Amino acid sequence: MKIRWGKISKRKKNLEKVIQQCQKTLDKIEEELAKPEPKLTPYDIEMRNFDEVPRGILKEAKRQIKIMMEVLDKNEYMPDYTYPLIDSYSFDTELSHLLFETESIYKICT
Repeated sequence: MKIRWGKISKRKKNLEKVIQQCQKTLDKIEEELAKPEPKLTPYDIEMRNFDEVPRGILKEAKRQIKIMMEVLDKNEYMPDYTYPLIDSYSFDTELSHLLFETESIYKICT
């Protein structure tokens, strides 16, 4: 019986960790979305000549992270917001690392 309670307790802690990580990421996304939108030329966009996560990706990531927080089960829902991050811009920013970390924690802990 103790083993069973231990597993439940560990799962609950893991899910709390996922929720905290998701909330941290949502807060950072909101912070980024509150900033003025950068002025980019079509050439900059085509050449991926910018160092921020595009707003479209941020909005989609925000939507998917909210779903992750509700479902909390990688077998029922797995986000795909990181795919456009990989080839859409230079992903060496704090926010991009946070987005990848959030997906990784979700995979591991749910």
